[in-house]
This record gives sequence, C-alpha cells and structure tokens, in this order.
Amino acid sequence: MNNYFVWVDMGANRKLITNPALFAEVLDKCVACGFDSVTMGVKNTAGFVLHPSHYAPHIAHYSDDFEEKDYLKQCIDVVHEKGLKFYAAPDVFTEGNKKKPHPLMKGLTQPGWACDVYGLDENDEPVVQSSLSEKPLQVIGSIDDFGEIFVNPANDEVVEYELAIIEEIINNYDVDGIALDRVRYVGISSDFSPLSINKWKQMNGIEGDIDLADIYRPVKKDGKMDIEYGKYFSSFNTFRAQMIHDFIVKVRQVVDNANKKVEFIDYTGSWYPLYYLMAANWASPDHIEENYPATDGREYAKTGYIRHVDRIMSGFYYEDVEIREAEEHNQPAYWYSVEGSGVIADKVIRGERPILGSLFLDQYKNDPRNIQRAVDMCFKKSQGCMIFDLCYLVRNDWFQYAKRPQE
Repeated sequence: MNNYFVWVDMGANRKLITNPALFAEVLDKCVACGFDSVTMGVKNTAGFVLHPSHYAPHIAHYSDDFEEKDYLKQCIDVVHEKGLKFYAAPDVFTEGNKKKPHPLMKGLTQPGWACDVYGLDENDEPVVQSSLSEKPLQVIGSIDDFGEIFVNPANDEVVEYELAIIEEIINNYDVDGIALDRVRYVGISSDFSPLSINKWKQMNGIEGDIDLADIYRPVKKDGKMDIEYGKYFSSFNTFRAQMIHDFIVKVRQVVDNANKKVEFIDYTGSWYPLYYLMAANWASPDHIEENYPATDGREYAKTGYIRHVDRIMSGFYYEDVEIREAEEHNQPAYWYSVEGSGVIADKVIRGERPILGSLFLDQYKNDPRNIQRAVDMCFKKSQGCMIFDLCYLVRNDWFQYAKRPQE
C-alpha cells in the first residue's frame, strides 16, 4: 500500500500549482526520494477551491496568483503522469478569515454559520459572542488558527454544504482518495450558539433554561484563564464529539456511494490527551479515556470514529524525535516527541486502522538532518509518513533529508 505522502498547501505552493511544467520537475525530485502519494489542499481555510464548483468560490476570486481555471484536474494529471497517487484535501469546518475578509466567504455571509464563542470580556465577565465580533474575548483551550473563521459542525446547513463539496470532488475528478483537515472545533470555547445549545438539550432530554456555568465557567486565577467544570460539561462535550463523529459517518457514506474506489483519510493532531478540547474523537470506541477532565469516559468513547475512515494522518508535530529526548528536555509528557506520538496514537486507535505519522518540516530548520531521523521514526512507529509541506522541501532544498527508509 502507498504510504509516503507529501502535502501540497494551496497558498504556499501556488507557483507550482499554476505551472504544470515546474510542478512536474519538483515531483521528479519527490519520486526520487521515494514518495508515492501527493495530498493537495483543494479547499483552503478561507473557503476557496481550485476547481470550478457549483458550491464554493474559485480561488481566483481571492488571490491574483490564480486564474479562473481547473487547477484540480491539471494537478491530478501531472501527479498521475509521474506515477503518484492523488489525494484531495479540503479544509472542512473553516469558511473565511477575519484578517483578510472577502464577500464570498461563507463564514461571513451565511447567517448562523460562524461559531459563537464563550469566554470572558474585558471586564472578566462570562459572555457568549460571535467569533466574527471585533470585541476582545479571553477564552480557554482554543487554538490560534490565524484568524480563520470556524463554522458550526452542529449546523445542518454547514454539514450539507461541506458534504456537497466533498461529493463533487469525488464524483467529478480522478482522485485516489480524500484527506480531510479541520474536521473539528477550534477549541472548547465553541460552539455556544442557541442552535447548538438547543440541539444538545433535545438530544439529552434537558428541559428549560440552563446556566452556562453548569457546562463550565471561565474564570481568572492568578491572572490566568482557568475553568470550573459544571454538571453538564461531560454531556455537552460529548455532544460536540458526536457532531464530529456523525459528520465523519456521512462522509463515509458519500465515499461508499461513489461509483469508484476512493480512500478516506482523516488528518488530526496526535496529542490525544488534549484533543477533547477540539471534540474530535479519532480513537477506537473501545478506548476509554480516563484522563479527560470532568468527562464520562464510557459515554465519550461512543463518539470514537476511527472505524469509519480507512487511514488516519496523525500529526507527530514535535522537534524531539525520540522519547528520551523529550524527557531530557523536560517536556510535559513522553508523547511530546515523534516516537511518543506514534505510541499514543497506536494506544488509542488500538491497531484498528493504519496510521500515517505526519511531520511539520519547519520544526527542523535548525538542524534539517533531524528530518531523516523523524521520517525513519514515522515508518518505525506507524504505518507510513506524511510530510508537511512540499514548500519547505523546495524552498530549503531539503530533499536529501527526506528519503524513504530502505525496506
């Protein structure tokens, strides 16, 4: 099975995507390194796509580097000519960017799509506000996604839209697979919209108004953000994870209904002990996580979705390659290493699906020789490797450090 992937980000690799001859030259170097698959970002976090779509706006509307043409088909043809497999990678629950807004961004134009977030205002008072608001908000456990506008996975309109784009790509293009990114919440602060709260209450038989402090209360302690868990925290966070689980199941149905063989890959972080914050439970439903705060492990385990995908790309995003290095550098846990990431990913997936250890190359810029060590470790501790991103290989000429290990 193909198991050495290189990721091609739409923006960072725009010169290659728009120039098939140059792209072909670079792919020759990838083939020489032993790569067998290309994963290309085909819908970016701002919501724009590389192909003429019935649903999403074309990237040419957002970036002058692109013309309004079918770059998806063009790139698939080049990749296949080189004997590589092509995986289309749409960013899912992100539909815009507050730092670079555009009138075609669905997160800005579709009412109720952007997540409502829960935190403390400038007076340290708990509030819920739209993520589009310019008012400052202090939140707990959210990832800084560079101004990206996350949309609500509990919103049926959002789900139908994202599924339509995925189905359009699968049915209309000669892709070997899809690799989904950002099938998650931005963090524990979202989504607290009336839609989500009401849907959660209906699913759990909760009647009447509730105090959000009964889910959790954001507080300041010693000048730092902290959390006080309420009686409904487990129920509400499990509901969020159920929304992600249900979306993955629907994608599985789209893939299975296609009139051709298409592999389904999901891309997540490997740091499972913290992943309840994003409510993406990529584990086996047989894995009972006992360390999640204020959470019923058995109920949360039911949202595990690994059996609905074919493989998973797991971000082993750490500079330390070996566990012993993480320990020497006093990292918080053994899994703050490439080796440890492989251990914990296998622990929670329980061998039910193959894992592709994934590396963020820019983390090794101080000593690029560690790229080869990290690649070797991915093949040792998982069932393959994904390199993020091609632009770093090209820009720094790091191909020599990214050779596939000898069998």
